Amino acid sequence: MNGSTWQQTVRFVLYSVTALLFLAPAIWLLLGSFWPADTSVVELARNPLALQPTVENYGVAATLVPMARFAFNSLRVVMIAVPLSLLVASWAAFAMTQMPAQARAIMLRLSIAALLAPPTALWLARFPIFRALGWIDTPLPLIAPALLGGSPLFVLLFYWSFQRLSADLLDAARMDGAGIWRTWWSVVLPSASGTVIGVTVLSTVLFWSNFTDPLLYLRSQDQFTLPVGVRLLAQLDPTQWPVLLAGGVLLTAPVLILAGLGLKRLRD
Repeated sequence: MNGSTWQQTVRFVLYSVTALLFLAPAIWLLLGSFWPADTSVVELARNPLALQPTVENYGVAATLVPMARFAFNSLRVVMIAVPLSLLVASWAAFAMTQMPAQARAIMLRLSIAALLAPPTALWLARFPIFRALGWIDTPLPLIAPALLGGSPLFVLLFYWSFQRLSADLLDAARMDGAGIWRTWWSVVLPSASGTVIGVTVLSTVLFWSNFTDPLLYLRSQDQFTLPVGVRLLAQLDPTQWPVLLAGGVLLTAPVLILAGLGLKRLRD
């Protein structure tokens, strides 16, 4: 084995071990969700081949709490909030690139400061506003952050992508008669397709896995989202951990699939 082959082998082993370390929780989550509820760890250790996987845990989870309703509520928030976040974040970032240098520097500092702001401060400021608007116990407080781009990080990602565009490209679009909106749609966004995919994945994870906001703003069970539903499973029967893991699979599988599709699209 020559030096190059040996280095490739070592690199492959290191990458594989690192991937397994990161994937171990997801693997355990998936395997544990098929674990029979009446099988103890001691029994499994004595006879591992006696384990008979079952999908009953998913049925039990859906029986204990209305998981389908919770999943619909989460999907409703995601379907509205993610496109809105993409629009607002990309608009804000494109506007920042068109500002004078001094104003652009101020907006960048403000964006970074907003990114570093503690979530508790945002909750304290938002709750009285949402209560005054009558939005408590509705999906609107969960969607409202999308009106600000979802997160300052998304605005900064778009900004860093847009500022790499050639000024000649934008000037050519203007000379062809394209207005600001047409330039944003036909020139700027297609040139930042990788950022669009990345922000789509990140914003989906943000809104889909949001746990604190539903606890703060929702009161009735009909409005609860999937993360709160998994928490309800733990409160109803904390001893049936395979059922809890089944709920965890239902919560994490969609975002993992979306992340995989996003990475595949970036590679293509």
